[in-house]
Amino acid sequence: MAGIPRIHPWGALQFWVGNLHKFACAPRGTAALVASGPHAQSLHPLVDSWAAPEPFPARFDQQGTIDATSYLAAPVAFATVEEHYGWDAARRYIAELGDYAQAIVTEALSELTGTDASAPVGSPVGGLRLVRLPRGVAADQEAAHGLRHDIAVRLGIETAVTSWRGHGFLRLSTHVYNTAEDFEDFVERGVPFIVERSRAARTG
Repeated sequence: MAGIPRIHPWGALQFWVGNLHKFACAPRGTAALVASGPHAQSLHPLVDSWAAPEPFPARFDQQGTIDATSYLAAPVAFATVEEHYGWDAARRYIAELGDYAQAIVTEALSELTGTDASAPVGSPVGGLRLVRLPRGVAADQEAAHGLRHDIAVRLGIETAVTSWRGHGFLRLSTHVYNTAEDFEDFVERGVPFIVERSRAARTG
């Protein structure tokens, strides 16, 4: 789960907002809002529904015909990870695998292109890493989507590719269901594919 506590200028009001669909393994689209302090009761849903007269947080519980399945499933997802791995152990594994994945993919791309593929970031996240892609690929978001699509279709590998200020980046994501072999396979098949794509773009 990711979220940054924010203290309101009033002083006593605190908020925490987090998406639960990724590292917490809840269904996509599930998020949480936590508020404390005397001003929490000033929070209201964008659309009033059955529970509108209730105090916070109950007034958020009934939102018309919204499907509550994802929110009901979220605690089961949390408990499943805790039961099978333990959250502390899961976090350590995710971070360590992220370090390893970033190291081997960055090294492979750097060696094949002769250009540093590292992508330092200001605020690293445990299970997310960035690797800079060679020039000629993913220079804009349309090209990034195209590269991701081709890697999926031709290699059967799901990736996340993005573009920022004319540079392409590969986003590596690790979790307890990933293994080192996943990223070693990407180094063997995915990295050469990307490098060849870059060379073709520069010479074509």
